[in-house]
Amino acid sequence: MRTIAGCAWAFVLGLGALGACSSSEPSSSDSSAGASSLAGSSAHGGGGSSAQAGSTSASGGSTISSAGNTGSGGSATSSAGNLGSGGATSNGGTGGSATNGGAGGSNNGGSAGSSANGGASNAGSGGSTGSGLGGMTNDLGTITGSPVIAQLLALTQNCTTANQIPNSHTYKLDNGSSTSICSLKGGTGNAGGAIYYTADMDIDCDGLTTTHCPGTGADMDCCYQDETSFHGPNSASDKDGPQLASENTPYVVVPQDVQFPGLDQNNGGNIVAVIYNNQLEFGVFGDQGPSDIIGEASVRTANGLGIPSSPASGGVGSGVTYIVFVGAGSQPQDMENIPQIQALGAQLVEALLANDH
Repeated sequence: MRTIAGCAWAFVLGLGALGACSSSEPSSSDSSAGASSLAGSSAHGGGGSSAQAGSTSASGGSTISSAGNTGSGGSATSSAGNLGSGGATSNGGTGGSATNGGAGGSNNGGSAGSSANGGASNAGSGGSTGSGLGGMTNDLGTITGSPVIAQLLALTQNCTTANQIPNSHTYKLDNGSSTSICSLKGGTGNAGGAIYYTADMDIDCDGLTTTHCPGTGADMDCCYQDETSFHGPNSASDKDGPQLASENTPYVVVPQDVQFPGLDQNNGGNIVAVIYNNQLEFGVFGDQGPSDIIGEASVRTANGLGIPSSPASGGVGSGVTYIVFVGAGSQPQDMENIPQIQALGAQLVEALLANDH
């Protein structure tokens, strides 16, 4: 799908472009959005699966975690690796008794309240939690209060025509202004590098038909197309599989003419960090746009940042920073798997800051 003045379009059988918008009023997101985002945390609401749920320690019990210590939750098991406190709960309740199982971290976004070692099924509600990048993570995986947000904004504040990426040009925004695309260095093969731009956000509702896409009445998508440029679980192996669902998958539209080493215009899936109003959300490169317009994302992306998500009246006119990671290791195995997207996004941010400090 490709964007034309707030609409997205797709090549059909390789012939021409068909108009499409995006559609949905603010809505509930993917059912998997309740799953844990950074391995071991209960970042997506719900109690998550509590490991060692039978601990009798009133202050949270012991921790089995390679990601750091638990906060006030119950015992938690985490495989977050070097993601700092990915297994910690900040506001997950102070449970931990044999009857309630605590509010420990989720093993892999398991069903809310289930326990790994026989704890009670009502293991607490999880609440907002800390992410591996610091700060707090809400039930959609959006991070606030993290010091990396200011660091990323500092890295991306000076993109001009003088330092835009090679063979590029400026792109027009809805307010009549223009923006450029610039780059941040990575390691070998540009791994851990990124391209970035600051723009508006229009809503792309294209993809699978869901409750709010194409929408109804005043929120009806004027130009809805039930297709996206890339399909899940990943475009390389499932090109004929299901298209993405705007309401469920946090995806971003990138102009089709953007060429940069490590940006996969054939398969999509590059992780994208989206920053708005001091909030950080991770998504994927899931759709392509025309060569003269930039700044569009899915309903799920908008919902995660508190941006109105109706294709008819939603979006925001400015102030959205998009950081598209490139190179080896910048694509999840499944571009529809939100916990994978968020965990990999955190790792890529850490690598980017290390390369460009």
